[in-house]
Amino acid sequence: MTQASDSAPSRLPSHVVRSMRGLDRAQICAWAKRTRQRLFEVDLAGCGDKPAVLRAIAQALNLPSWFGVNLDALYDSLTDLREQQPADGYVVLLDRLPRTAQFDAEQRAALLDVFRDVVDDFADAKIPFRVLYS
Repeated sequence: MTQASDSAPSRLPSHVVRSMRGLDRAQICAWAKRTRQRLFEVDLAGCGDKPAVLRAIAQALNLPSWFGVNLDALYDSLTDLREQQPADGYVVLLDRLPRTAQFDAEQRAALLDVFRDVVDDFADAKIPFRVLYS
């Protein structure tokens, strides 16, 4: 069992995409609020394919109406967050990222790669951006 001090959100790198394994969701949410991180909780239960996953992300992150429900548009929308929804940092919780025939390992990897590119962009701007998925 992981001790709370080992899994404390404050120990997370400021720029990361990783599994929530070993982390306490309630602790992450409380920490994000306390440290003025903009927290986005994305419930992906029931999303069976890429369009459904992207629509759920767009809705949870309040992405602009022009969002085109594709990975390029996701990248563009996410990198615009610092202007559209300024914050001291960002935490995105992707809860129950699907594993289905219509959202396979390749699509999952592509989605997480977009988030990694976004994290790199925010790192260049020195703005914390963390993505945690389950």
